[in-house]
Amino acid sequence: MTANLLAAPWQAGFSTRGWVIVDDTTSTDSAVETSVRGNRLDRNARFIFLAPTVFYLLLLGIFPLIFSLYMVFAQWRAREISWVGMQNLNRLFEQDRFYNSVKLTILFVLIVTLAELILGTLVALGLQSTLRGKNGFRLLFTLPMLLPPIAVAYTWRTMFDYNQGPLNYFLSELGLNRVGWLGHPQWAFFSIAIVDIWQWTPFIALGVLAALEAQSTELYEAATVDGASWWQLVKDLALPLLAPYAIALVALRSIDAFKVVDTIFILTGGGPGTSTELLTFYGYVAGFRPFNMGYTSAVAWSLVVMMTIVFFILLRVLRRADEEF
Repeated sequence: MTANLLAAPWQAGFSTRGWVIVDDTTSTDSAVETSVRGNRLDRNARFIFLAPTVFYLLLLGIFPLIFSLYMVFAQWRAREISWVGMQNLNRLFEQDRFYNSVKLTILFVLIVTLAELILGTLVALGLQSTLRGKNGFRLLFTLPMLLPPIAVAYTWRTMFDYNQGPLNYFLSELGLNRVGWLGHPQWAFFSIAIVDIWQWTPFIALGVLAALEAQSTELYEAATVDGASWWQLVKDLALPLLAPYAIALVALRSIDAFKVVDTIFILTGGGPGTSTELLTFYGYVAGFRPFNMGYTSAVAWSLVVMMTIVFFILLRVLRRADEEF
């Protein structure tokens, strides 16, 4: 206490007009409270900034998903939504047209993903080689992927034209018969697949190319020193190391291929007959066009189930590939 009295008045806690004790606990408590509030605000800041994003996802993502699941068991007429139970699902499973669409969808996904994987890997291997102007080739191969699907579909519709299309013109110049690209059931289906392969092969190529360039060059240099040929490098070294990346790319592309609808709408409209009526387009024709939202939701959720099954199968294969390689 004596030491505090000998100190300066403002250090000892006394006023300058006399030996009157001044209590500083109020100001200290106020500073501590302000500090606590600041720390609490810092801790809650992340939730404040995340709130708009969460609200956006709930409004435009979760709510439509839940509402469409409810509509599977309901019927929307005018402004009234009524519960119908399993009526939409029973109608869906009784339609041969639905099973035909499921078969065509699975076949389409298998064809385009397998073709895009093979062609994309070949393109990536070619782009990885040290060629002059390879950056220009990389940009050139990415252009189809950057184009709007509607524009791509209209362009290919012109090319597939039976009388004035460039494809049939070259066939006739070679002495071959013209092909009804969009008028024959089998050719129409493969024409849609050709368009999808042309546009999305660059996606696989860029992914495989990124995986190739991420690999260590020391492995290839050691194998080359040991006398391995280019084909042996690709077969025994590059492809096994690419397996996990390739499976992930196939998963992304297959999920996207399930949802194709704009190309079909422009090129064939689901025809001839129902030869190109994939599940997404079937939902549009049989449910959305007559404004049967319950049946449309049933078709959409059947597609979700198919995509989920495919995704988990590929995910399991990917885990096995990671364990092996």
